[in-house]
Amino acid sequence: MSEKKSKKSDNSEKAPKKIDEKNGESFEKDVEPDLANDSDEGTVSARKVVYAEIDDEITSIYDKIRNIKAVDVYVVLPKRAAIFQSIINLKILKRKAEKLGKSVYFVTNDKNGTYLATQVGITVYDRSAEGKPSLFSAESSDEKLRITPLKATVNSVEDDTPTRTNERKLSISELLRKNKGGEKTVDVTKLQTPKIKEKKDKPKFVIVAPNRHALIGLVVLSVFVLLTIIYIALPGATIYLTPSASVLEKSVNITLADFQRNKTELDTRPPQMIASYPLSITTKKSLKFVPTGKKFSERGSNASGKITIINTTNQEWPLIPQTRFQTDDGIVFRIPTGVTVPRATNQGAGKVQAFVVADPIDAYGAIVGERGNIEPTKFFLPGLKDDSRSKLYGESAENMSGGVTDYISYISKEDIEAARAKLRADLIKSSIEELRQAVAEKTKLVENSTVYTLLEGDKAVKTGEVKISIADDLEGKELKEFDISGEVSVSGVYYERDAMLEILKNELLLKKSPQKDLIRVNEDSTNYRIFEWDEDRGKIKMTANIKGIEQFAIDPNKENGQRLLNKIRDHIAGKDIESARLYMQNLPEINKVEIQSWPMWAPTIPKLHDNIKFEIRDAMNVK
Repeated sequence: MSEKKSKKSDNSEKAPKKIDEKNGESFEKDVEPDLANDSDEGTVSARKVVYAEIDDEITSIYDKIRNIKAVDVYVVLPKRAAIFQSIINLKILKRKAEKLGKSVYFVTNDKNGTYLATQVGITVYDRSAEGKPSLFSAESSDEKLRITPLKATVNSVEDDTPTRTNERKLSISELLRKNKGGEKTVDVTKLQTPKIKEKKDKPKFVIVAPNRHALIGLVVLSVFVLLTIIYIALPGATIYLTPSASVLEKSVNITLADFQRNKTELDTRPPQMIASYPLSITTKKSLKFVPTGKKFSERGSNASGKITIINTTNQEWPLIPQTRFQTDDGIVFRIPTGVTVPRATNQGAGKVQAFVVADPIDAYGAIVGERGNIEPTKFFLPGLKDDSRSKLYGESAENMSGGVTDYISYISKEDIEAARAKLRADLIKSSIEELRQAVAEKTKLVENSTVYTLLEGDKAVKTGEVKISIADDLEGKELKEFDISGEVSVSGVYYERDAMLEILKNELLLKKSPQKDLIRVNEDSTNYRIFEWDEDRGKIKMTANIKGIEQFAIDPNKENGQRLLNKIRDHIAGKDIESARLYMQNLPEINKVEIQSWPMWAPTIPKLHDNIKFEIRDAMNVK
């Protein structure tokens, strides 16, 4: 029995590894002798250790554990294993294993992998110091789950797995020597390891995840090749041309003929003659005017105080009563009585104190009142010459006080004249505005699209005498405001606006260059100069001016435009963009050039004419 057990131990010790070449697995079908449990503890009936390479992806590891019958699978992973690059890999592996009814455990010293596996819920065991895996903890409370550390690759074992015996192993020579002693000969062929039938796995299709770096490199290379093809084969340029534009001005002699007096002549449609219609109105207006005249009332008072008069000359300086002392702000103070200012001595300038009272009105005609309560300041004598004001002047050391503002407004002669002038200007201005309103009302009465316009300009509107009504006894009255009214009669003529513009536009078209297009007529620029007004015949002869804008016609659908664009293509094809821009910019037909090349970094204009496109912009729409 002991010999049989020894044989079994030897066979187990030398059991060959079974290589699953299809799945890339390398595992052992029998347990090596040093994997037996040396203690009295129980063993788990189904467990499996799988070794993974550092670059094994999740699909490779899953294929290794998928066909294993053991429930508990221990995966030995090296440091920096590819599966530890993402926690998603661990989640997928755990979920796939659970679907197979298996429990996955990791054996690794990778700190990052240990952390990620712990987050997912996969138990992790450290590796021993000798480099062999110390797989399982013996601290479990379940006796069946207490497994001693493994020292080598462990394969699936069953309950009848042989255990290591304590007997010494016998070599073949020892066995032969025992046979000479009368024991039964041992058949050496029986000591060979029994062959294990290989299970043929069904062929399976495995999708291997592509390497991220290789995929990125492939994408970058593809983009580079694509851009190279585009740059070489498909360059293009779009050129935006703004034709040169200029202001075109035309003057035309036009006759406005009264419709009633010249109806027969107007029916013949004479050139440059249009119908006009007379219009007269009377404008009345009144306004309230606030007088500017002011005088000091009895309730008001003037400020007063003391000043020191200083004389820097060698002679005494007498001052008469009411001598003025003025500040820089125009406030005037006077001395009620005359004084004599002593001359300057070796001790200094001559000085004398004097009492002064402020005037009701300052030097600019404004009421002083409480404005005279000024702080200490310097005064000059306005009655002296400029060169003498620095020799005799006054200074105050205290504030002036006692000034109270209270005045009465009254109507002065200047107020009446100012009111007349303002009313006259308002009447004339209002009369022209009322004429425009009256013409607008005439337009509303016409059912068709006719628009009437008032003839304006120098001598176009005739103004009658302005009559102003104002009371005769207003001057000097103490009033806060007074009324003034007046009226004026004005007359003018109006005409059909479209008929006038049609004549002016036709003249602009006649003056336009054949190589240019009239792109705009500035109707607001129209102005008139009347040089003859025949009231008896009802005709007004005038010169009308109008402005327009013309630009060079660059139409690809027309012969001249196509010729110019072909000329530009022939000259700029293959040239650098800046040279092409300068060439086109110097053409008299071109005002502005913009070039957009494709690809955008292309330094030159394409050589193929078909790849050069033009777009013509309107000069009026370019900012």
